[in-house]
Amino acid sequence: MEIRHLGDGDEEVAERACRVFAAPSEFDTSALLRRRDAALIFAEDESGIAGWVYGHELIHPDGERSMMRYALDVAERSRGHGLGKTLVGAFIEHAREIGCTEVWVLTDEANAAAMATYASVGGTGISSIR
Repeated sequence: MEIRHLGDGDEEVAERACRVFAAPSEFDTSALLRRRDAALIFAEDESGIAGWVYGHELIHPDGERSMMRYALDVAERSRGHGLGKTLVGAFIEHAREIGCTEVWVLTDEANAAAMATYASVGGTGISSIR
């Protein structure tokens, strides 16, 4: 399994991930990948795209920096093996590396898989991971 943070120049890989997890449309991922405040991390195995997580950095008026996790998706064939935890862990590590003090996630308490994934990496409540 390869886990990789995508950036400028990785449009083809990002577009493949969009075809797996996003609504059908024409994809132009170049604007997202050029943004320094965006993070897109994906996992790929021998069968193709296995998962992704992405989000954006938020800068507060007091200068504190946070990451907002926007989406986490794992292909059905890869579920139940810890890939979601691995992707969220990579997202948190990226946030720390760029100086963020917390990662925010929004999910429904009824989403047991998401709640378990976020709890497994230290999430508290349903909103933040420090």
